Amino acid sequence: MPRRVMICLALALLLAGCGGVRPAPGPAGQSPSASVSTPTPTPTTTSTTTPTPARRSAKAAGRPDDVNGDGRADLLLYVELPGPDLRFLAVVYGSPRGLRTGRPAIVSSRTFFAWQIDPGIRADLDGDGFGDILGYGRAGDRDEQMGPHIFWGGPDGIDPGTLPTRVPPPATSGMATFRSVAGDFDGDGAADVAMSTLTDRGVADLVVMYGPFSRAGVPSRQTVQPSPTGDEFWRMTVDEIDGRHATGLVVFEGDDGEQTSGWLLNGGPDGLAKAGRRLGKGMAATFGDFDGDGARDLAVGDDGSRNDEPGTETEAPEVDKTLTVYYGDGRTRTFKGEKGSAVAGDFNGDGRDDLAFGGARGGREPVRMFWGGPGGLRAGAGISGLARGEPLAAGDYDGDGDDELVLASGDDLLNVMVTDGKSVLTRFDLPPR
Repeated sequence: MPRRVMICLALALLLAGCGGVRPAPGPAGQSPSASVSTPTPTPTTTSTTTPTPARRSAKAAGRPDDVNGDGRADLLLYVELPGPDLRFLAVVYGSPRGLRTGRPAIVSSRTFFAWQIDPGIRADLDGDGFGDILGYGRAGDRDEQMGPHIFWGGPDGIDPGTLPTRVPPPATSGMATFRSVAGDFDGDGAADVAMSTLTDRGVADLVVMYGPFSRAGVPSRQTVQPSPTGDEFWRMTVDEIDGRHATGLVVFEGDDGEQTSGWLLNGGPDGLAKAGRRLGKGMAATFGDFDGDGARDLAVGDDGSRNDEPGTETEAPEVDKTLTVYYGDGRTRTFKGEKGSAVAGDFNGDGRDDLAFGGARGGREPVRMFWGGPGGLRAGAGISGLARGEPLAAGDYDGDGDDELVLASGDDLLNVMVTDGKSVLTRFDLPPR
């Protein structure tokens, strides 16, 4: 198993785009140009009898990326550096002048031992108008099974010294509860949680817990469906929650470091689809509206990880340093040259999402910007003043209406850079010096 990037970074949810209810990219069979396959429908889900909660407005639900309710996005980081007590969560709050870099909320591993924070970890899970944080791990001083936990947001943000609420494991879980992501899979405005659970059959089920959640971590209802990959899975990427559309979910096939295919499950009024669309190989993925047509698009690329078993250390040319964009109208387009993380956001304020892609090997490889336009993404240049960095997150941290792009790198410290996609605006370190 190869050594993954030492600094594990969590993606903040992106700002909502413009437009009304938007479908997920390219339903299976929509376009012969897309190199994907249509799977056989899987069996229907099982569900608890708790009725679906009433639809709530996006305004009532609050912004999912705003933990303290001040109307600006906040940044979440999961940091794992060499040395004692250098595994922690950090929330850096937004302000009219951007991120308040000198006053992060630090959750130490003694309070919460995080294993990893996955994309799609932020949502207003209880519907109180404050964004919450969904983390995977265990209480730092307890010897218990790891699983999803919720840090509740409020007027002062999260309390870094308070233990998060453990989400009770699903009754259908046989052996263990794995990583979880938050979305709005039925589009009702209440945040939901998708979870991989092992069964006594040795395969995984996809459990979806539909919100709102109680303060005890209990969902309003849940469904269970077989793994869309047909086997175990643990990596997932979810679309942003914006209160106007049901979010899609990408579930990746299990891996040992190599690039694998993801399966796209569309959201809808009845929740996640039972049948998925298989995508090309690549474990960097992000949703956006890159052409501004109101339909959700999906970018999938090579994240740079490789299996280090003899004879399997490389990827095929069609996968290596490749980025494929699946547009909502069925088109696809492929770019070559970079590998690493993918982060989308509207960095120039034109109403179309842009994309940063690259920075593999801990930010040592180049990052390229791709700018949205009427025809979709077009390749641009790098970021001025950036010598090293890996795309991490995007959000409107100063509340001016367009997004800022966050990148990071580092060995003994986490060096964080905030940019507008063209040049570096500010830098800071974690832990604070």
